[in-house]
Amino acid sequence: METVPKTPLLLVSTATRWLGTARVPRALALAGFEVALLTPRNALAEKSRYVARIGYLPDDATPMAWAAAFASMVEATSPRIVVPCDDMAFRLMHMLVQSDRLLVRADLQPRLAALVRQSLGDPAHYEASVDKTLLPPAAEALGIRVPPYAVVEALREAEGFAAARGYPVVLKRAHGFAGQGVAICADAGALARAFAEFTAVNAQDPGCRVASRHLVQAHVPGSVRYYIATAWNGELIAGYAGEKVVAHPEPVGPPTVARYFRAPSLRETTSRLVRGFGISGHFFAEFITPALGGEPLLLEINRRITPASHRGAARNVDFCAALYAGLHGRPSTSGADIAEGEEGISVFFPGEWLRDPESPWLRDCPVDAPWDEPELFEALLALRHGA
Repeated sequence: METVPKTPLLLVSTATRWLGTARVPRALALAGFEVALLTPRNALAEKSRYVARIGYLPDDATPMAWAAAFASMVEATSPRIVVPCDDMAFRLMHMLVQSDRLLVRADLQPRLAALVRQSLGDPAHYEASVDKTLLPPAAEALGIRVPPYAVVEALREAEGFAAARGYPVVLKRAHGFAGQGVAICADAGALARAFAEFTAVNAQDPGCRVASRHLVQAHVPGSVRYYIATAWNGELIAGYAGEKVVAHPEPVGPPTVARYFRAPSLRETTSRLVRGFGISGHFFAEFITPALGGEPLLLEINRRITPASHRGAARNVDFCAALYAGLHGRPSTSGADIAEGEEGISVFFPGEWLRDPESPWLRDCPVDAPWDEPELFEALLALRHGA
């Protein structure tokens, strides 16, 4: 039987402790990719036995140093597709396609920009899709509802919004991750403290042109839901819904326990986002479903690997197989959505174990520990001791 050559893929990471980055190489390799990794040193993902080649970023890399390392890794591995593992990686890849941001030699820029465009889709919408101050109006233009909001540059503007809408309100930086840069403010004092913190210089804002602007939203009581998905050339090709059951830290941190289910309304809304923004690659959209009823409201989009990106095959919605199929222009070997009526609980390892090693969720539900990757497994266990 003829062996089909693996398709080169490059994972791009700027963080060392992102769990989704460490868990996804196995799923990508099983889908048909040869996985290379560009990362800072001492990252969890280095421990995965499914990573075929590793390139390292310089310590405290500037955008220029990152671009040079990225260019070298592309030259060494000739990837067909590049996958951002975290929000900063996505934003750095975005910089490579901006005509006024020459980060590498002029003769290299077109090749790298073309690779980014193939991997992520239409660059005209990169910034609006992930900048929390730009997303609400862009979503409304697509007919997608969002919580009442204002984009503010001064504390008095945020206070005016809160006075009109009532407390609590939610203040968000233009960019943040894993619950950072988001504050639920119960009163004027909390709003003032959060505004001062978010306005300070932050390492998450290299090159950000709207760092002085924040989003203030009405706080909508309800349940947070996600649509975890893979798209290709503006078409949603695989996805299902998830609902946060346990978060760490509460209430705005990432889920450590989630319910997954089929949700036609969330799928339709996510499809509209995909078409409107011309998205390719892995991503997830976050919604709030109002406790008093009504359709889900879009909160944000994260265009990167997620802690659930490696788990789709267990639901017959293999995000990595869908990505492979989209790249090669063929039908996926996996399903595009969860079966009618199917739902269940996902317990994320080691997230829930780090939150509470005695958690009943660990006892009562299947846990996705990487049993076939002992070196990675040991590295994840060492997180409890700060290693």
